[in-house]
Amino acid sequence: MKAIVKSEEKIMTIQWNEEAQRLSELCIDLRRQLHRHPELSSHEEQTVALIDQFLQAQGIRTQIVEHGGVLGWIEGGKPGRTVMLRADIDALPIQEEKTNGGGSQKACVSEIPGVQHACGHDGHTAMLLTAAKLLQAHREALEGTVLLCFERGEEATMNIYHLMKALEKAGIEPDSVFGLHVSPHTPAGTLQIQAGPLMAGMFSFHVRLQGRGGHGSRPDLCVNPIDCYAAIGQALNALRMRTVSPFEPLTISTGLVQSGTKSNILPDTCVFKGTVRFYNREVGLAFQAKLRHVVEHIAEAYDCTASFDKLNAPGFPLNNDADYAKTAAEVCREMLGKEAVIQAEPWMGTDSFPLYLQRMPGVYAFLGMRNEEKGIIADVHTSRHDLDESVLWKGAAAHAACAEAFLKQARPQAWKPNPLDLDTLFEQAGYLFPEGRE
Repeated sequence: MKAIVKSEEKIMTIQWNEEAQRLSELCIDLRRQLHRHPELSSHEEQTVALIDQFLQAQGIRTQIVEHGGVLGWIEGGKPGRTVMLRADIDALPIQEEKTNGGGSQKACVSEIPGVQHACGHDGHTAMLLTAAKLLQAHREALEGTVLLCFERGEEATMNIYHLMKALEKAGIEPDSVFGLHVSPHTPAGTLQIQAGPLMAGMFSFHVRLQGRGGHGSRPDLCVNPIDCYAAIGQALNALRMRTVSPFEPLTISTGLVQSGTKSNILPDTCVFKGTVRFYNREVGLAFQAKLRHVVEHIAEAYDCTASFDKLNAPGFPLNNDADYAKTAAEVCREMLGKEAVIQAEPWMGTDSFPLYLQRMPGVYAFLGMRNEEKGIIADVHTSRHDLDESVLWKGAAAHAACAEAFLKQARPQAWKPNPLDLDTLFEQAGYLFPEGRE
């Protein structure tokens, strides 16, 4: 089936799906190279070199952005808009298991002890490199410029700052952006493309409760911070129900509580840490203020002192632009079939991609990886996470088809970029500045 995109002048037909399928083995080979040699955030030197060499071999002009990643330019045969395609490239500090969630042997396993591509960034990078080869082969038919963006440090160090700073300094303002993430929650080969919320905004809280320790035989002479935490934990769980509309998604979870060393000794301190996730940033801001109020006042009531080791500003949720999401869905249905594009529950995970959406409208989509017959069922950020390599070509085709379509589509008139400068944007979203900031 052909990918048909309508423009004001003519109907252009490029068989992205057929050509991407012919490059399936290349895409799989790239993914395996990356998977066997994963690199942690801010340490992706070999990965950057592989990307740069591959793009240059296709005749694509590149720029290695120090600390940031790799940019590449595919210049179309006709002048026009600029669309950015983005992939993240870093791995996670996880010791990979040789079998996946269903117990099947994985196609390839990390050769680097304690480091694994457990979030699919190897697949993201391989798909975008394959799409780059496709787009470069058809560059004369493109109306505008495709900007390739390979981002370092998405998992931990927010190196997106350096990429966005490099674009800002060069005066490059893409008209739109498209990105793709693998999903272990949706059927292999399906594309989840929808307008509105897709991933959450988030803030973390790290709290230290200071009490007064002593012996368990005389709790009346002590101030037990564990008792204080028990009251705070219960209050925070109730806070969401009492203060947030049932029509506004928001989750709160505590993932760490540390206190004490022995059963008969009451400790001086108790530390607890957790996260709050939401799709509406205003709701997140309001909830954060209430959380601080609850923690401080309950601590006072229990004669403890509460200090926040961390309470970062709420990050930006990921909201897809309605017009571009409609275009992306239509193009991918035309190319891969109506059943290939689905609507599904948004994901409460977070990503750096919303920062691009503060500067340009665009779409983030999910490519389903779940295949129970192959045992590919494990969630991301786990040692058993795996990819269904047989469908990666569909992601490459989606990148190429959406790039062609987005080049023909003007920004919605009502869409306005966030007016804040990049540094203020980072600060207000609670992001840590990465190494190498001037």
